[in-house]
Amino acid sequence: MAWTLDQLNAATPAQALEALDGVYEHSPWIAEQALTQRPFRSLAHLKHALAHAVRTASTEAQLGLIRAHPELAGKAMVAKSLTAESTNEQSKAGLTQCTPEEFARIQQLNADYNARFGFPFILAVRGPRGAGLNKQQIIDTFARRLDNHPEFEVAEALRNIHRIAEIRLNDKFAAEPVLGNDVWDWHEKLAEHSDPGFAEKGQLTVTYLTDAHRACAQRISHWMRDCGFDEVEVDAVGNVVGRYRAATPGAKYLMTGSHYDTVRNGGKYDGRLGIFVPMACVRELHRAGRRLPFGIEVI
Repeated sequence: MAWTLDQLNAATPAQALEALDGVYEHSPWIAEQALTQRPFRSLAHLKHALAHAVRTASTEAQLGLIRAHPELAGKAMVAKSLTAESTNEQSKAGLTQCTPEEFARIQQLNADYNARFGFPFILAVRGPRGAGLNKQQIIDTFARRLDNHPEFEVAEALRNIHRIAEIRLNDKFAAEPVLGNDVWDWHEKLAEHSDPGFAEKGQLTVTYLTDAHRACAQRISHWMRDCGFDEVEVDAVGNVVGRYRAATPGAKYLMTGSHYDTVRNGGKYDGRLGIFVPMACVRELHRAGRRLPFGIEVI
């Protein structure tokens, strides 16, 4: 049965610690520190408290947290000694059903990674939507991250640990990140448009005033209208501009936004996140029938 924040806030220290068991792999000290901040006002407040405990910990404690995680498709999986949470995650990613060739490849990557960095490779294998990355995505990411600088890789490991913890907390509290999923879906759909020569390779490249650039502009403007913006236009130089009016006429506007074009073989989220997050905010304001003391302009 899922927990509620009211239950967590009212629980004894021992009960609360048990409720958060397994969120951070074999590291109860994180929950112990976070629970001193009860009562939690929201699940986001709890997530922040847990992340803060890790962020302010010593380097030795952070490395200990990283090393508490099992290898992907490693000895613990073979010996069936993974935690229930890790078993579920690796199973959803198909790592419990590797072919002999895939298993051998991952074992070699595990050995190479440990030799280079001194800790196991950590990846939130359930992916951005929680359903699981596929094995090839995992192997490709594994190989790519072997080239990272050690300090960068420590930060990347901790980032993935926080993502793993977030997914586990969502499961414990039966929370569905609807807005986050919608923002993710907008990114995925917009990434369907890419310039010739790159689209065929599965690469994302959208340069100024190409067909892909124009298609992106039309799609964003359509989504803005669906979100409830009062005015939406594509200006003479290709900017998509959406305005959500204030509660009173003549009020000032908060202007925000970003770019939707990309560098060659760019990332799906570089720039575009700065468009879609304020779009989601406007949509929720519109759904609630709310107007702010200032207008919002997304460009």
